[in-house]
Amino acid sequence: SGRIFIVEQAGYIRILKNGSLLGTPFLDIHTSVKSGGEQGLLALAFHPSYSTNGAFYVAYTVPRSGDANGSNLVLQKFSVSANPDVANPASGVTLLTISHPTYSNHNGGTLAFGEDGYLYWSTGDGGSGGDPANNAQQLNNLLGKILRIDVDSGSPYVIPAGNPFFSSVDPNIKKEIWAYGLRNP
Repeated sequence: SGRIFIVEQAGYIRILKNGSLLGTPFLDIHTSVKSGGEQGLLALAFHPSYSTNGAFYVAYTVPRSGDANGSNLVLQKFSVSANPDVANPASGVTLLTISHPTYSNHNGGTLAFGEDGYLYWSTGDGGSGGDPANNAQQLNNLLGKILRIDVDSGSPYVIPAGNPFFSSVDPNIKKEIWAYGLRNP
């Protein structure tokens, strides 16, 4: 398309089009984003059918009420507007929010669609050195993991039957988990 999309930690996605930075951001969510250090707008992934459905996904941190250091990790879906260089900011739908209490670091943030069509999201272990809360090893939370979800089914998503813990009868195990035991992927 002759465009490069630039994710800015402060909460903007900008477009470099044919060598020039456009004046209007593609997406501006800076008033929602908690930014600084390792926090902020962390990732962008375009749906594999973006050219026909206009859907894209972002991961970012938001403030937690009464918590100066921690945050919540948010996965949100947006759509492009009629202007292909500007998203529709009102189209935002939250798919998943993960509590990231206490520390400001290790938020993770990569978003990517796999060849299987599912969305993968990496999350940090919750911060500090050495994962003091042992989040990455626990299957009852989504920190320190790579999550895999089907955004084309269900509302807001469906957990793919091939996920490792999909068939678990333990209600505490988070079935979105694809891989665990990670520090800050």
